[in-house]
Amino acid sequence: MNSLIILFIGCFFASSFVSAHNLTQESIEKTQAVISQVIEAYGGSEKLNQLNSLIIEFESINLAINQSQRPDPPWDEVKMSESTKINFEKQQFVTQAQSKSDNRSFSFGTIINGEKSFEINYRTNIAVPIAEPDFINTAAGFIRTMPALLVKKLIQRAHTSHYLGEAAVDEKPHDVVTLVMEVGPAISLYFDKKTHLLNKAERHIDGFGMLGYRFYDYINVDGIPFNQRFVLLTNDGNNSKRNINIQVNPSIIKYTAISKDMTVETSVNPGSITRQKISDGVYLIGGDGTYAMFIEMKDHVIAVGGTAGIPERIALLKEVLPNKPIKYGVMTHHHSDHILGVQAYADEGAVVIAAESHENVIRSATDNKKLIVETVKKRRIFKSGDREIRIIDVGPTQHSEHLLVAYLPKEGILFQADHFNLSNAGNIRPASKSTQDFAENIKSAKIKATKIFSAHSSQVATHNDLAKAIKLGKKLN
Repeated sequence: MNSLIILFIGCFFASSFVSAHNLTQESIEKTQAVISQVIEAYGGSEKLNQLNSLIIEFESINLAINQSQRPDPPWDEVKMSESTKINFEKQQFVTQAQSKSDNRSFSFGTIINGEKSFEINYRTNIAVPIAEPDFINTAAGFIRTMPALLVKKLIQRAHTSHYLGEAAVDEKPHDVVTLVMEVGPAISLYFDKKTHLLNKAERHIDGFGMLGYRFYDYINVDGIPFNQRFVLLTNDGNNSKRNINIQVNPSIIKYTAISKDMTVETSVNPGSITRQKISDGVYLIGGDGTYAMFIEMKDHVIAVGGTAGIPERIALLKEVLPNKPIKYGVMTHHHSDHILGVQAYADEGAVVIAAESHENVIRSATDNKKLIVETVKKRRIFKSGDREIRIIDVGPTQHSEHLLVAYLPKEGILFQADHFNLSNAGNIRPASKSTQDFAENIKSAKIKATKIFSAHSSQVATHNDLAKAIKLGKKLN
């Protein structure tokens, strides 16, 4: 009897193993078959391997989702003229984007070219060296918008791919295959079962949602199908639309260097998080371009700023103020990169301070049902002993309809986000329209700051620096 039981169990596990093996093998074979069909549809492996460089020029309309003046739709539309140049062999990547919207004025770009890599503001003619250029990470976003480049990447990384099954796109059957690129979450690729062309892609980003990519109007360029139209969707809502012009395998060497008349600023090297004591009981804590200010009161702390990394900044604060809880956390405005700290303040049991119209967005940034949000219409004053903090709404600006700043009149300190900062001491750039609005509004609010701190810089600026930036900006307009 025992022998029969053992034989039965052995047969069961053997059959289970064979089934599992068959499923795995079937998936591998199906994935390989789909990828082979796709490669042929895009001109064949030899043609794709020879695709070394591209120049893409496009007109686009971008929706400033979570970055508009107001926290709710309709989102601001930004019309842009853009170009991207890429060379895979030399790992060179060049972008330039120029605003064509009446309410926004910018012209910026990036050059990734080894040690000669720069972030460029063409409006001010300033180039900032990139301390740690990364071709793969920088180019990944562009590659995800170009099907031919995704297929080229699929050839290189077929070992990471899996067949997910069939799905309908525009009522047509599609094979769905995953691609795991070197950076970011896996992307699902939807290939038409008849043409084997990529019509749709999507990937999910934790804490953000689903990004969708749609590709239209294929034409043949040098034996490779390229899409002439692209649409980016965020959680099924349109985010960006592009009309595309393509050049295959051109030389991009002339685009990989800055012009001789461009001012080169000192590069800012990425660094660890640091704590600066900017006045008695007042600390600026941050690094890598995101900072928050913490102000010591009699029996608690008030924090201002909600950018990335707030838990690490709180940890550094507690090294010097271990026995004082954070009672309030002030959100400067509603943009997605400035409410990331809401969860950390909620975890500390702090009350979050925000502009009245920003409350719903603030609440959406945390799953803490006990979060208390107190709103500011024009200003709110906190006093503790001889300390006074004024939280003032200095909106509207072109950047945000409402903008909370923290002003310490006795110390002459002002903390703000996104409207004025120095990348390095003495490097004063021409003011944008948003900065000009900001300067006028703090004057109207009778803010007389001698030291201006930013959520995006460790540098202290002065009122004279702001005045000089305004003067330079008016010369450009």
